[in-house]
Amino acid sequence: MSETVTFAESVDEFKKRNGALTQNDTGRITSRTARTEKHAGYGYIRQIGKVVIPKNADMQSVKKVIAMARGTSRIIEYYPTHYCSNCHRPCWQFANYERRGHATCRGCGMVQKIAQNNIKLYLGEDGTASKSQWEITPGMTAEDCCIKNKRGNRMEIAGQRPPSHKRNLWRILRKVEAIANGWHFGAIERLIRSAKFKVKKIYNCIHTYDEADDDNRRKMPHGAAALAAACFYVAVLEFEHVTRQKTVCTLPAIQESAQASRDTKRGRKVRDVTDVKILQYANMLIRFGICSVKIPHISAETLRFHPKSASLEHARLAIFNECRHVQFYLPRSTKWGIKVGDSKQGVLYVESVCTEASAFKAGIRKGDYIFQVEKNTIDIGFTPKKFESLVIEAKQQRKNNPVMEITIMRKKKN
Repeated sequence: MSETVTFAESVDEFKKRNGALTQNDTGRITSRTARTEKHAGYGYIRQIGKVVIPKNADMQSVKKVIAMARGTSRIIEYYPTHYCSNCHRPCWQFANYERRGHATCRGCGMVQKIAQNNIKLYLGEDGTASKSQWEITPGMTAEDCCIKNKRGNRMEIAGQRPPSHKRNLWRILRKVEAIANGWHFGAIERLIRSAKFKVKKIYNCIHTYDEADDDNRRKMPHGAAALAAACFYVAVLEFEHVTRQKTVCTLPAIQESAQASRDTKRGRKVRDVTDVKILQYANMLIRFGICSVKIPHISAETLRFHPKSASLEHARLAIFNECRHVQFYLPRSTKWGIKVGDSKQGVLYVESVCTEASAFKAGIRKGDYIFQVEKNTIDIGFTPKKFESLVIEAKQQRKNNPVMEITIMRKKKN
């Protein structure tokens, strides 16, 4: 199969269409004789009249040749016939292995099929071809070859199917996203990144580069959703330990979210994700040196399921899922002019706001839900009286800072 196709036009035709010389993807000079989108930007001028244009010719020299050429002189330009299926580089940037039946793109490593010419079929007495005598491997794909590093381990190239343990890693990382999908607050992205880092750390500890690529030697723990939930739970514990703030990501809530994100095999859900399994995997992270906080015992009071508080947490999350967070900065020295009410759904809201006060001028409106004051989360245990005490106490602290930060949750507009 030819790698190039020739397009030609005269110098007069080039000038009549107001042709302009440009550089192609490799820096060679092209006149864009071929006007199709498929070929545009890849061709190069090979000859003008009897003058052969070298590979390293610059723009000025080619323009000079065209200016001195006759009007009937032909501009011959070469274009590629096929391109890389991944990065779209032209075929003359391929490394051809005709005896193997494929070509490899030098840019991205994608394996390309090539059409073979002058193949001897070696027909037998019965008229059928004897493929054992062929000098090529017809129909070769990326799965039929691989690249290995100096240690002899297989390296991934574009278009090549990764090993199963690598695909399992990506599946667990997607589980982390699925578990955290129900929460929307400022630190959630930080928690997701931390949990994903722990998953990758476990993977690198189990599948080291010194091992052969054999999935049967060492494997990741069973249950992608349970392992993802454990990594996310540990990330939450570390965040709460550093910031000394409680989040809505409690163990029962994480367990429920992980339970909903389990895989389905043959129409049936896989094994359940339980609190015990999450804590078991969380303690495993300590043995790997990935967890820096103490994991609570299953009998701890903080892990017990309280129906009333759980229903408030769910109601609070349902409200926040329809909101976006907005930060405001209010003065410490003056009154804000807002009246706070209890929604009875685990969240406080702005019942009314004075139009002449600083809160209204800053942008706070009636119906906004209060989320944080000076990074202190207003959880389900807060009442309007307790919120007032928190604000008074916060105003007395850090008097060198004239403003206080308050974060509210505002319903998204349809």
